[in-house]
Amino acid sequence: MRRSRQSERGFALVLTLVVTALLVAVAAEFIHEVYVETSIHRNFLNLQQASLMAQSGVTGGVELIRNIRRAGDQAPLLQVMAKPLELEDEKGSISVTIEEEDGKLNLNSVTLPNGQPNDFFDQAEQRLLKILGLPAALHDTLADWVDEDDDPRPDGAESAYYQKLTSPYLAKNAPFATFGELTMVRGVTPAVRDALRPFATIYGTAGGSIDLNTAPPAVIRALDDDMTEGTVKNIVDHRRTTPFTTRGEVANLPGMETIAPRLGTKIDVKGYTYRFVSTATVGDAKRIVEAVYTFDGAPRYLYWREY
Repeated sequence: MRRSRQSERGFALVLTLVVTALLVAVAAEFIHEVYVETSIHRNFLNLQQASLMAQSGVTGGVELIRNIRRAGDQAPLLQVMAKPLELEDEKGSISVTIEEEDGKLNLNSVTLPNGQPNDFFDQAEQRLLKILGLPAALHDTLADWVDEDDDPRPDGAESAYYQKLTSPYLAKNAPFATFGELTMVRGVTPAVRDALRPFATIYGTAGGSIDLNTAPPAVIRALDDDMTEGTVKNIVDHRRTTPFTTRGEVANLPGMETIAPRLGTKIDVKGYTYRFVSTATVGDAKRIVEAVYTFDGAPRYLYWREY
């Protein structure tokens, strides 16, 4: 009898321990699910808020540029583009970088629709590729992508090449619509695209003229065979303190006396199209909005991407 009672007590103890363990496990699972649900909800809210903040950053950047342009003073405009605009409060932080696209070489202006080179910009692109240490063959592959024919250049590629790829497609034979499209061109890897981005664009004014007030030194150097590092430095130093207001002022700089007439209307002293990259962070959530906005003609967005 005593053994029976001891057995019952032992069984009851084991059962109690099992039940307790199950209750602890259930409680732990419940707490975990609540934590996960709460975290998901909080992250969702943070992402939504970060998205709105990033969008607001672009909108605010556009309005800032609009107001500066109305004032007609280039100096504040160059200052705004010199470093990111940053704002931080208890909700999160936002950083907005602004670039003028007209200071870059417009790849859509290099080749005419009939496939013939647009001489000035064609030569500038070849110089720029050399300055950046990029393959010279890119000149032909980029030209073949935008011209209207299907006849490949010596180092180029047309539809016959792209149709043989694992995932075949046709050469566009039309101007680039986005900068990311460059990676569809033979030889343009993401690394090459990123190397080109600070110096090249697919936006800008129809004529493709380059704004000397914002052009990177490498782009200025690529404008003419006689452009030296010293001449480029003279241009950069001058615009840093006194932005150009007319094309004629450029000819007054040392080394530019004979170069400026050759540049003619291919250069400008103001821009119209701007690229904005707005990065917002709320908690662990981050959203980035990249947009291109033009004031040329009817002001409008040319590109918008959020990620």
